[in-house]
Amino acid sequence: MSSPSKKVSLLFVFLLLLIHTTDMWLTRYFIGNEWERESFLPMSYCIKWFGIYNAIWISRIGIYVMLFAYFLNWEKRGWHYFLIVGTLLYWATMIPWIRTLGYTNWP
Repeated sequence: MSSPSKKVSLLFVFLLLLIHTTDMWLTRYFIGNEWERESFLPMSYCIKWFGIYNAIWISRIGIYVMLFAYFLNWEKRGWHYFLIVGTLLYWATMIPWIRTLGYTNWP
């Protein structure tokens, strides 16, 4: 059985980091410390309990730990699929929010 493509893996790692960075920037800018406005429940509670800047760092640490675990296991297909599906779901949930903010003019 062949191992997952390293190029595809690196593409999805880049896409995950891109959408996460965009998400955290928009969350800091548009949500701020108004935790009631955050729709993702774990992030909402982090903002409520720790404040926006600490919540963003907690989220970054979570993503970096997940990526570290992925790179330790990137020869395994299950982790490869986890990265791809997780990245696609993240993008799928973020695109409608970005559209409501008026950053895109897609038809």
